[in-house]
Amino acid sequence: MATFPALKPSTRSLSYGDYSQGTYEAVSGVNVRFKYGNDRILQRLSLGYQYLTETEMQQLLDHYEGQQSTLIPFALSAEVWAGYTTPPVAAVDYDWRYAKPIEVEIASPLRYNTTIELESVPI
Repeated sequence: MATFPALKPSTRSLSYGDYSQGTYEAVSGVNVRFKYGNDRILQRLSLGYQYLTETEMQQLLDHYEGQQSTLIPFALSAEVWAGYTTPPVAAVDYDWRYAKPIEVEIASPLRYNTTIELESVPI
């Protein structure tokens, strides 16, 4: 399994998602919820990178291509969670995959910006 490139993001935001559940509405109008599993679904991680060199940007693009865009899940490198003593999402419970295609912005000659959107995949 491929691991996400070891590049520390400039910005990072995490949406914890929710547990898989179903809702049943009784005739009386009362809602009852049924939890379908113990893993969160649709956790979203947004990683922002600014002023990447061409080599660094190419690492991200090569990884994206190697994962066949949004198809194949992968592990995150430790650099993604730089600054955390304990990562907020356990690597033993989740892999990640691209949630949408990578968009590249040219910041200046030979420098690039991008924001990468990932979603969790329970293991």
